[in-house]
Amino acid sequence: MRRIWQFFQFVFVGLGNSIIDLGVFNGLYLLWPTRNVKQLVFYNTIAVGAAILNSYIWNSRWTFRQKRRTRGPGATRQRLLFLMQSLINIVVNDVILGLIAPWIAATHAIPHVLANNIAKLMAMFLASLTSFLMMKLVVFI
Repeated sequence: MRRIWQFFQFVFVGLGNSIIDLGVFNGLYLLWPTRNVKQLVFYNTIAVGAAILNSYIWNSRWTFRQKRRTRGPGATRQRLLFLMQSLINIVVNDVILGLIAPWIAATHAIPHVLANNIAKLMAMFLASLTSFLMMKLVVFI
């Protein structure tokens, strides 16, 4: 039962992260519209970084608090592993967005902003699965 509750806590934190991630991504896109994939990936990196900061705060203090270390070598190791997991999350997110957004825009008759958000949601989903597994199996053990 604890694992199920922990998963739901992770999902709840993830919803907050998604709101931050999508909000920052779309805010940057609305301020500086672009069809340049590199620019979109840059916006995505900033958005994911903001969501990761939120994720660390909530997952370390709530979702995985029983496994959280606050001092000593264990705490340093945990922070470094979280940083590594975060970098992998950004790479997964950016690669998926960078590959899928132009493809959706080119193959479907939909506005670029919609294509970008569909790609963003797909990237967020796959990166979130990767993050949960890494935090559960590597970071907060």
